[in-house]
Formats: sequence, C-alpha cells, structure tokens
Amino acid sequence: MNGGSIETIGENLEFGVTAASDVTVYFNGKDGTKTSADDSATEIFTDTYGSVKNYCLRCDQAVQIVSFNGVTLTDPISIPKVQSITENLDSGMIFKMVIRVITANTNIKLRVRGR
Repeated sequence: MNGGSIETIGENLEFGVTAASDVTVYFNGKDGTKTSADDSATEIFTDTYGSVKNYCLRCDQAVQIVSFNGVTLTDPISIPKVQSITENLDSGMIFKMVIRVITANTNIKLRVRGR
C-alpha cells in the first residue's frame, strides 16, 4: 500500500482499452498482491487497496458496468459516449467491477473512494 488507502484518499484510474471486451477492475489487488504493474488488457489493479463506496466513471465511448463483486447485474448499467455516472453507496462494499467496452480504443477514467 502506498501511503494511504481507498478508504482515506481514494484512487484515480485512467486507462485505454484497445479492443471491445470485458475489463475487470480490482480494488483489493485480486489476491492482495497485485498492483498497476500487473495490469493487462482485461484486468486493471489499483495501487491502494480497499472497498469502494463512491465511484465516478467517465468514458469517451459508450460502456456498460455488467457486474460488481462477481454478481452479474440483470441489466447492465449503460454509460453513453462522453458521459459519466456517479454512485454513492451507504457503505464501502465494492472490491471488483466489470466494465464492458463496446468500442475498441475506448478511454476510461474511474475515480473511487471508500468514505
């Protein structure tokens, strides 16, 4: 952990996705050891660990959030091109989010915080 946690200072992720695919974002290092140095085309890791309570996802192409913590949503949350979604939960509970990228070469910005 680098001087803080998602609960205290939060985390900001900015990444590009070159192909239409599902990308899993881990806020707890997956197994507690992964960092952004372990990022791949389909897995993104934060350098500070914790559970997320607040998030803001921005993108330059349409994307969908299809699951949280391994639970697939009945209907995905759609975020239109050049728009954003912000959600504030009652408690920090999200440790994994799957984002479906519909268009290749999509840029995503994700700001998260636990408090």
